[in-house]
Amino acid sequence: MLINKLTTAFGDHSSLLPLFTKDIVNSTGMTAFSYNAGGKIEAKDRFIDEFGTQAIWMGGLPFFKWAIDNSVYKIAKINPDIDVRLLNDAQQLEVAKKYAASLENKSIAQSLEKAAKFSSKTKGLFIGKFVTATALTLASFFTLVKVKQHYTKKEIEKQFWAKKSEQHFYNNNVAKSPAFKAFSVNEYKAEKKPSKTPSFKGVGSVLQGFMFDPVKNLFIVDAGITGERLVNSRTKTELAETAIKEGSLLFFMYVAGRYIQKGIEKVSEKFFKKPIDLHAEVLSSDYMKDAISSGKVYDDVKAVTDLASDKKKLFEFIYNSNKSSADNTVIKAAKKSGLIKTIKEGSWLEKLAGKAKDTGIIDPHQYINADDVQAFANNVKKLADSAPKGEKAIAEFLKKCRNMKIGSVAANMGITCLFLGLIVPYSMMKYRAKQQNGNKDFHVQAEIERQLEKSFKGRIA
Repeated sequence: MLINKLTTAFGDHSSLLPLFTKDIVNSTGMTAFSYNAGGKIEAKDRFIDEFGTQAIWMGGLPFFKWAIDNSVYKIAKINPDIDVRLLNDAQQLEVAKKYAASLENKSIAQSLEKAAKFSSKTKGLFIGKFVTATALTLASFFTLVKVKQHYTKKEIEKQFWAKKSEQHFYNNNVAKSPAFKAFSVNEYKAEKKPSKTPSFKGVGSVLQGFMFDPVKNLFIVDAGITGERLVNSRTKTELAETAIKEGSLLFFMYVAGRYIQKGIEKVSEKFFKKPIDLHAEVLSSDYMKDAISSGKVYDDVKAVTDLASDKKKLFEFIYNSNKSSADNTVIKAAKKSGLIKTIKEGSWLEKLAGKAKDTGIIDPHQYINADDVQAFANNVKKLADSAPKGEKAIAEFLKKCRNMKIGSVAANMGITCLFLGLIVPYSMMKYRAKQQNGNKDFHVQAEIERQLEKSFKGRIA
């Protein structure tokens, strides 16, 4: 079901989909509040900044990595799909190479052998790709900042001089007309005195974790973007607003979601006796229901946990899941959850969009974390321990668990989007109003206009 797939994607902390969604909500909220407070010029400035950054943020890393994969890696004749962590795990590498040799596609075994033979070269290429793609993405953003600020300044100058031109025409032509004086003499008395400051609203290791986790890789980009925005703030008020916005964004994008999800899961388990650690697709699967109903799930969990002290045998068991352990519930669920990567067939765009065909065959190029597999097995056991007796009761229990999982992911996204799309932009504008004695006008525009006014007076002095 689509709802299960979406819940799995949004509930996966290594998935980019929740980040993109949160960022779109935040960007929309920031643009709307900017238009309401500072008019069209600020809205344009914010729109270019938010959505331009988003385009670079979402597309930069994948594009530059793809470009390196199809240039540098091809010249070096190394497969870019190989997870270099395999090369540091002799036990897993040995089993993976043996397993790869048994597959019909012999190019997989050949590429793995070559990567192992030229281990230093393969690792160097990967680190170089990570550093280069991240640096080029940040450089693209820095360029955007300069272009945006130049564009906004030109828009403000254009509007300012158009306003001055209108005033000049009015003062030297319309205002001196006897007919205008006769018509406006009484009306003038009823008008309020013009503000001293006119408003011109516009027309217009730890490092390894970061390298191998796409979400953490994006965090580095976001942290760099935050630093650049702070350094290039055009006024003190913009600096403070940027600090509020960026600090909140980083927290709700990369930190809060995990804790909110864990909190909801603990509440579900403690008060409702419904463990919802597993993905919705697993909770709603027939194989999980059947395994719990028959009691087979305990044998499957034991088959995995008994190998906790022997990593080589565990890897052999996992890789042989295409054969002898094909029906193991833990391995099936781990594949479905993405904990054990399988071979996907399709173009890089299809793979990026999640549209590639899943063969179900474990990918020997990919690293498997043995500790994560053991923890996953324990979560499966916890689910089975909480289930009632009877096939019908178990089916109902799993359905409720699945529904609670969907609700927990929706609540998590809702809470973070509420803060990013509404509360944070509102707080920024409240801060601006407080700093400017109740005035919410675009402070950057006001500062540029103040400088232009000074220049204008210098010309006519």
